[in-house]
This record gives sequence, C-alpha cells and structure tokens, in this order.
Amino acid sequence: MTGTQKGAITGGLWLIGLGLVFLVQQAMDLAWGEAWPLFVVLAGVGTGISSLVGLSGRRISPWTIAWALLVPAIVAAIGVLLFVDLAGLADVDAFGFLGRWWPVVLIVIGVLILVGALLPRQRGVEDRISLPAAGVASGEVVLKFGAGELDVGRGTPGALVDGTFEGGVIRRDLGPGRVELETDVAQIWPWFGDRIHWRIGLAPDIPITLRLEGGASKSVLDLAETMVNSLTVKTGASSTRIVLPRAVDRCDVRIEAGAAQVTVEVPTGVAARIRSQMGLGSSTVDQARFPRTGGGWESSDYETATHRAEISIAGGVGSVRVS
Repeated sequence: MTGTQKGAITGGLWLIGLGLVFLVQQAMDLAWGEAWPLFVVLAGVGTGISSLVGLSGRRISPWTIAWALLVPAIVAAIGVLLFVDLAGLADVDAFGFLGRWWPVVLIVIGVLILVGALLPRQRGVEDRISLPAAGVASGEVVLKFGAGELDVGRGTPGALVDGTFEGGVIRRDLGPGRVELETDVAQIWPWFGDRIHWRIGLAPDIPITLRLEGGASKSVLDLAETMVNSLTVKTGASSTRIVLPRAVDRCDVRIEAGAAQVTVEVPTGVAARIRSQMGLGSSTVDQARFPRTGGGWESSDYETATHRAEISIAGGVGSVRVS
C-alpha cells in the first residue's frame, strides 16, 4: 500500500467517523452539551485506526500493535464514560471517576514507558542489504537513524553498502551510487518493540559522501579503512564515536551536535584543522597534536600534509573531544 493510498484511506475513515457523530447526535436528539464527548471517542478511535493503517504492510510484532493502540483506547474509553454520563444513559459519575483516577492513569502509562525503556528489546526483523557500486566513480550514503545502536565500518569491495539491519530498514534509491537508509519507525515503540541495531559496511575502494542524521542513539563510525571524503553528522541526545579515514587526501567533516557526546579520532599520519562553536557545551582537543591557533586548532604541517581533515563542529549542551 502506497503512502498516497494510506492517506486517502485515513482521510475517508475520519470523514465517516465525523458523519457518524452527527448521526448519533440527531438520532438521539441530544444537545451538543450532551453529545460533545462523541468527538473524544472519535479522536481515540480515529487515532487508533490511523495507527493501524500506518503500520500496514510492515513486519511488526503483536506487541507493537498493542502499544500503538493503547493510548487511543484510553482516549476512547474516557470519551465513552463522559458520553454515557452526560447523555443520561447511566449514572457513572464520569467527572468524579476521572477526577479521582486520571493521575493513576498517567502514572501507569509512565511506568509502562520506563519498563519498556529498561527491558532488553526482542530480536525481531532483520534485513540484509548488499548494494553493488555498479561501476560508479563515487557514492553517497544517507543514514537516518532515529534510535538504537549503529555500527559503520569497512565493507566489501565492489559494494557501495552492505550489512545487516536488525529492527528493519526503509531503503530509498536516489540514483546511481546514491542511497538513503532510514529507521523503520514502526519498530520503535517504548515497550516490546524490536531491538534496533544496524551493522553497515561502506565500500573501501570508492570515494563516498556520508551523511548521518541521528536521534537518541549510540553510534560508532569507524571510517579508517574507507574512502569517505565528506562526512556530515547531525545528532541529538546521543553518543557518537568517529574514526576518520587514514588514506584520503582531504576529508571534510561537519558535526552538529545537540545534547550529545561526540568523540573524533584522527588517525596517525593525518593532519587536521579544527573549528568548534559550542553553546553551553565543551570542546576538548589534543593540543599536543593540534596546537591552538587564532581560529581553533591546527596541525603544524597541515598545509603540506598528504592526508588532511577539515573539521567543523557546532553544538549546544553536549561535549566534543578530538584526539
């Protein structure tokens, strides 16, 4: 099912639900002061159905579906209680009931989220990808990795990207030698969702532009044996370790970090020029290798070195270390 089809189905179902609300109000001859909880019921049911439509066509566990329906079910149940009370169908004292118990509902949901975050994720979907370089002179790889663990390193000669994607992956071919890989958000639920762990190899024999957009993740980019000559990392609340290529003439590195901890390792024999602008965060640079200059830090032999890295860092409240 395509995204356009899913959008049309979702929109049609919402219109049907809205029509049913008006029909019930007219059939029971209710004032809107009595019938308004039907819109709460509609919000819960509609959100649940929209979630199911969005998950359709994906390989997901029953627990993922259950979690997706939990909050909509609670919203719908609250709407039903309010409607039954206001419409005079039963004396349930909905406002009194909700007034007494809604803090407990919030606590229960919070505990479920915490338990889900602490429990080990189950091993579920695992995709495998091997994308041939197909004779291209250079490549571009975009990784949109929301949460979990990410390991990137040297891959198989002749393959632009190869690896295993535990938790699933959405692949988009952008053209010859260009690919975008994105976390399947259907698998990222705080309770009983699949474990997300990608192990990716990059071609060691062609220049590659690598872009990583990360979220709450733990990432290791060991690019020492690759030919990545352009690296962009945008990351949030994460831990990221980057080992730069050993044998690239020049590697341009741009890092944007939020509340993140980032470590950049420059291999021996590679000169570097480093510029860092951190808000409330900190930058720690090995000044024995990269002496302080007016604009940042720079190897004494940067201008004449065979292998160089140009590193630009911008961040918020995190910390960056370059060694």
